[in-house]
Amino acid sequence: MNQPSNQTGANNTFSSQPASQTNPFTADLKGEFTSNFGTNTNAVSQIFKEGGFVSNNRTKYMIIGGVVLVVLVIAGFMLMGGEGGTDEFADDSAAGEEGTKTDEDAAEGDEATADADADGDAAKDPAADGKSDATADAAATTDATSAASATTDASAKTAAQTAAPAATGSIALTSPESGASVSYDETQGPATFSWNGDGGYIVFSRKADMTPEVLRIRVSGNSYRFNHPWPGNWYWKVENDSGASEVRSFTVSAPTRRNISVAAPAAGGTVAGTGGQVQWQGDNSVAFYRVELSTGDWANPQFRFATRGNSVQLQGVTAGQYQMRLGAFSEVSGRWEYTQAMPVTVQ
Repeated sequence: MNQPSNQTGANNTFSSQPASQTNPFTADLKGEFTSNFGTNTNAVSQIFKEGGFVSNNRTKYMIIGGVVLVVLVIAGFMLMGGEGGTDEFADDSAAGEEGTKTDEDAAEGDEATADADADGDAAKDPAADGKSDATADAAATTDATSAASATTDASAKTAAQTAAPAATGSIALTSPESGASVSYDETQGPATFSWNGDGGYIVFSRKADMTPEVLRIRVSGNSYRFNHPWPGNWYWKVENDSGASEVRSFTVSAPTRRNISVAAPAAGGTVAGTGGQVQWQGDNSVAFYRVELSTGDWANPQFRFATRGNSVQLQGVTAGQYQMRLGAFSEVSGRWEYTQAMPVTVQ
């Protein structure tokens, strides 16, 4: 395993420079060559210094012979000791190498330990992965359960929309009948909803399961007047302390458009910019009419003329090519309704 260079470990235990080797026999050899006669003086030189060979005294010869023998023995021992020292040194070197190898082995052991730890982590990782997988599987199962629940909820809602909740109390709805239809018309009065039973709350929704509620209104009697409900499908019920009524539906259709059309000028025709007449066919339940001329969009037309009648006289319109349309403010829908724009030339 590779160790980062800035970390300490088995590989950084030893210095990069080799340590000096010490002969374990140096002290012993040094003692062998140290003379008892004085510093830096061996036995032979000491004898020559004292004039041991001047006399032919037998005793001296014997002493000299003994000394030579001792010297030879010491020299032989030195030679043998040197070889032994070399071997020992070699053995020490080998031991040192073995020590180094041991240290390297220790380093490798540390690396092996690190690898083992890594393997242990790896051994843990599969468990962790297994745990993660189990968690993921559990999450997936939860998601699947949630999806199934969502599907069940969706199915339940669809079923609820198909079959409205049944009555749970003594309230009986009377009017309008379920499935009744009416056109949106602001000229008519509000729609009346009635029931048999005490008051409580009348609830309106766009869905058969009554969620979400659009309106929840407290009522004290047994009827309620709904002022111009917007077009679309509606559902309603009444609730009080005794329970809830059945759910009924009704439909409000879009308001009937006003039947208006331009009579003059014709599409592509001409009209005078001042004094020119624009005429149209009107309808009932119209509060105002207006004629608009534009060279661009209709947010800000260049010219606009309003009247209650069925015609208007243009004043001050610059000559040119225009698009013209007729508008009627419908009392039924409560908004402006326009004809299709047509091209005209203003002279």
